[in-house]
Amino acid sequence: MEILAAVHGRDASQKSPSWIAERRRPRVLLAWEHGRNFGRLSRLLAVARMVEQQGGEPVWVVPRSQRDAPALLALSQRRHEAPVLEQQTFGPEFRADSFADVLLATGFDDAARLLTAVDAWAGLIDALAPECIVLDYAPAAQLTSQLLGLPAFQLTNGFDAPPPDCPPYAGVRACSPLGRRTAERVDRVSDTIAQVGQRLGGPHASSLPHILRHPRRVFECIPETDPYGPRHEGLWVGPLAAHHDTVDVPWPESWQRRRVFAHLRSGAGATELLDELQLSDAVTLCVWRDAPDEVLARYRHTSVRVLREPLHLGRVLADADAVINQGSTALVSQSLLAGKPQLILPADFEKLKVAQRVAACGAAALWNPAECGAREAVRRLLHAPALGEAARAIAARYTPDWFEANRNRFARDLIGSLAL
Repeated sequence: MEILAAVHGRDASQKSPSWIAERRRPRVLLAWEHGRNFGRLSRLLAVARMVEQQGGEPVWVVPRSQRDAPALLALSQRRHEAPVLEQQTFGPEFRADSFADVLLATGFDDAARLLTAVDAWAGLIDALAPECIVLDYAPAAQLTSQLLGLPAFQLTNGFDAPPPDCPPYAGVRACSPLGRRTAERVDRVSDTIAQVGQRLGGPHASSLPHILRHPRRVFECIPETDPYGPRHEGLWVGPLAAHHDTVDVPWPESWQRRRVFAHLRSGAGATELLDELQLSDAVTLCVWRDAPDEVLARYRHTSVRVLREPLHLGRVLADADAVINQGSTALVSQSLLAGKPQLILPADFEKLKVAQRVAACGAAALWNPAECGAREAVRRLLHAPALGEAARAIAARYTPDWFEANRNRFARDLIGSLAL
């Protein structure tokens, strides 16, 4: 890797370590910095399987909290701790005008700190000598790969992959006050990035537009959930994440009653929704992974069945009439592909942007407990036929074969001409 040698002050003609010369399999780095939900780990596990099936070697670089995750401990693949700038949890109350604001809040406003993270990533890349890198919400690694010229794929739901000009989420005119404020923040991020590039001494100049253009984008969702949609670039592979240890649980008695599938976790509004569903003319099957014991007891022997174990989504969604969730892109996408109307209670800012996009398509109702009660939210879901019509129209646009073809292409491209 001549570029990496130059960056680290090594003569490119020097002999590489013997283990690199002896390696027969192309190496793919799986880089993950932000986000702690199982969905990110699950979809990267799917990518790791693709790499191995194509004859490559996946190497994990993940947050400290995930390095010893049970799913990774079960693998023989190498794992390293990701250099991370600053961990932030962006709850539903967090607001940003554009992704530039998100980057500023996660360390892209401090050149010294960003350089430390980028230099650590460059050291990992130099030591591991991958042929390419897969980025999953890993902006410091994304900057590093661009500075070094390392081929990169970005696995994304669109939130962390805005167009190169990083427009405001609201899609306002550039000459508006919001547009000008966003442009100023993009310039701030670009200035920090440029300082890091100069100090690192890499062969490529950089800015925010440069790093946003660098990776090939692989969208692990459908276009209707993309916060910046509609757009037709990149490769759309649909949801990759899958639970393998699922249980089969029957619906509550539902003779001539509608079925609602809910996927919730502890937070404002969760029990209020289930209470209203219990009073409605529907039966509910709810996955609540961190449900307290009192919640399980509260709904025992009622029309609401709560469990902590994951279910086989394909079978559950096929039987459901409506879906309630907190904005996970994978679940929102799967529900749309099943043609089901949704009520979304966003768990964080990223999920809020996804929910707003789907609501704009007419296939979901967005619930903010501060704006109306749970009864009104459930009424919107169960008594608004237009939501179901829009969801079914979206489902009709896609076939499983289309996603399968795109996944196969992604798997081939991960190795492609890099195969040794």
